[in-house]
Amino acid sequence: MADLIKIDAGFATIGQGAGPMMVTWKAGLFKKHGLDIDKPHIMGGAKGVVRGLVSGEIQFGNLAAPAPLRSNVKGEADLVFLTGGINQQFIMGRPGIASREQLADKKIGFVGDGGLNDALVKFTISKLDDAGIRGLRKESLPTGGDREIAALVSGKCDAIVITPPESIAAQRKGCKYLIDFGEYGLNYALGGIAARRDYIEHHPETTRKFIKAYVEGMHRYRTDREFTIGVQAEYSGIADRTVAEETYDLTRPGMPPVPYPVVSSLQTLLDFMAQEVPEARNVDARRFVDERFIRELEENGFIASLSSSKP
Repeated sequence: MADLIKIDAGFATIGQGAGPMMVTWKAGLFKKHGLDIDKPHIMGGAKGVVRGLVSGEIQFGNLAAPAPLRSNVKGEADLVFLTGGINQQFIMGRPGIASREQLADKKIGFVGDGGLNDALVKFTISKLDDAGIRGLRKESLPTGGDREIAALVSGKCDAIVITPPESIAAQRKGCKYLIDFGEYGLNYALGGIAARRDYIEHHPETTRKFIKAYVEGMHRYRTDREFTIGVQAEYSGIADRTVAEETYDLTRPGMPPVPYPVVSSLQTLLDFMAQEVPEARNVDARRFVDERFIRELEENGFIASLSSSKP
């Protein structure tokens, strides 16, 4: 085997969005495709991934879309999405709230870190207002899944943006799913693998190897339930395996076999972002996508070949 190429990768937080990257790493698929990657780093949120990519601390990052899009339009970074990913988000209500209509004149938890939570809180308030459900207002919350769930259950707020596996824990405490962002075309589309544009241009073969490994890892995620659940439980620190099982069963059905970046969803975020970030006005989301590596794998038959292979 030729010498492996040493690079670094990272992801924002330990939620379900990092699952495919961790499955890829744990299954040895980066090494299989010629890359030497130590265990991917937890970067402490999407802003941390952006900083890591810009500084060169990591070459590839798994993160949600708002932070890199904001940095791009403000001229602070030049990052592009190479793939889509898993990023299933919901609005959940506290015990006693069973429908979105009950959110009129209520409070929704707001982290205030400029990340995906903030974008989706603002998006929700706007969409509910358009639907005649008015008066939903932001309530400041501490970051951290356990603390956010505690605030919801205690009634400090009436709803929060949440993602598996935290949503599974909240449901077991009597909280209800009120909104699935899939109805707005945003699930499985709010993030993925990103890199600096100049790194991609100077290292196309390394990028090609990374995306090939990641696509195979997503296939492993979709088709090997037991392996994926074990990886999810390990990297997320889930003590109760049934939570990891429910997380997998909730997120797996809608995963696309060909994980292209979803330009329409990125455009939705940019258009909404333009209400507060003037630089985002009239910006075409296609500027921030490079799908050639995914397209190559589809056109050369690699992705189709995975369906006939076994883990």
